[in-house]
Amino acid sequence: MARIKLSSTYRYIRFSVSPPSADALTLRKCMQDALAQSFGLVSSHTYVDILWLSDDGKSLVVRIGENDAPKLLAAVTASTASTRLSLVKESSFLPALLSADPLA
Repeated sequence: MARIKLSSTYRYIRFSVSPPSADALTLRKCMQDALAQSFGLVSSHTYVDILWLSDDGKSLVVRIGENDAPKLLAAVTASTASTRLSLVKESSFLPALLSADPLA
């Protein structure tokens, strides 16, 4: 049986948030500011979709273009913002993020 590779133009990234924030716009702004700080104004307007934000504000899942994902990961790592985003898992297959721990 032949294996079929499912290709995707997106990367799905699960972050933990510290301190917790239940406001998706604040977290989107945090990512935008991190991209601007690391890569300048043009990169700060990268499309980032927040697909899921936990009720307690401790974790979120975002969708970003395949080519922009490394920039976002580098930017949140280098960010000096008071809200810290930490990588939990990233994949090109959204259901793979469930293996880190169940989304609550």
